[in-house]
Amino acid sequence: MVFDVTGDDSLRLQYETYPYPPRDPADEATRLITGSPSQIAEINHYLFAGRRDFSKPFRALIAGGGTGDAAIMLAQQLADEGDAGDITYLDLSRSSADIARARARARGLTNINFLHGSILDLDKLVTAPFDYIDCCGVLHHMADPAAGLRGLATVLADDGGMGLMVYAPFGRTGVYQMQSLLRLIGADDPPADRIEQVKTLLRQLPPTNWLRRNNLVADHMKAGDAGLYDLLLHSRDRAYTVPELAELVAGADLRIVSFIEPI
Repeated sequence: MVFDVTGDDSLRLQYETYPYPPRDPADEATRLITGSPSQIAEINHYLFAGRRDFSKPFRALIAGGGTGDAAIMLAQQLADEGDAGDITYLDLSRSSADIARARARARGLTNINFLHGSILDLDKLVTAPFDYIDCCGVLHHMADPAAGLRGLATVLADDGGMGLMVYAPFGRTGVYQMQSLLRLIGADDPPADRIEQVKTLLRQLPPTNWLRRNNLVADHMKAGDAGLYDLLLHSRDRAYTVPELAELVAGADLRIVSFIEPI
């Protein structure tokens, strides 16, 4: 789920080669993956004070849709509420979009419009405004996160809101140290070789290692090669403290309504 027009092909290559998170469309027959912050109940509570009627027209943008978790979840919930909502999915990775499309077909969902492109080109790709924008795990991978958020703000309805997720430094304890080490080992090696380097290194980490002790990144560690690449071999990611996040949001003429309650 990358939005980058700076010519850094490594980001695009990563998500074409290792779509994240790994998903099997056949699994849609047995479960709906849910998460935060884009469940209808959360959107209604945090952004609309519980007053939003989702049986009436509702437009949502999933900016950086990846393999489709947020788009599928919200599209299914909107369909269940009366089929008045529609989703626009946007991503640069065609491999990821193919998986998301297959998941939508498996569920019979027809309320998702799939687009390929960058949030920096939103004015050319979509018809504004959107009542809700989901942008999770995207801004912190951009060369200019502030420009990305300003682009999203331009297509947001005046009374709409966003669900954002960016990395935080304490939750990434051990991650950036390991990223630096792996760049020293084989930054120019092919992706498959780098994955093997990660696996070899992880097998040898002592129990006291910061990454080993950080159970907040366990979902990545269990997500196969795609999860390992996204966590430890990413060519660009950064973390935000709360003051840094507040500055980022204010720079787009937005305000923070709330932080999602901790699990």
